Amino acid sequence: MSKLRPITATDNDDEGQVIIDWTQMPDDDIRYDTDDEEEKAWWEEQAWLEAERAEREKAEAKRIVWEAEEQRAHEEEERRKAEEEKEAE
Repeated sequence: MSKLRPITATDNDDEGQVIIDWTQMPDDDIRYDTDDEEEKAWWEEQAWLEAERAEREKAEAKRIVWEAEEQRAHEEEERRKAEEEKEAE
């Protein structure tokens, strides 16, 4: 994994130099330098996978809508045929 190193605390008070004892700082208050190529590649891959998943879900939704329209058209045609048969009798 990447070698993370703290670069600043959350307060961003850059007036003068301050020695920070990082062991006394809560992890949530520390931002890390994450310029690691592997990590960037991982995030890019995750974004690509998410886009692919969204595309599949969109295609599935379109297919479901199309099937519902086909079913509705089929039922309407059957209803019309039944009415025509009643009128023919």
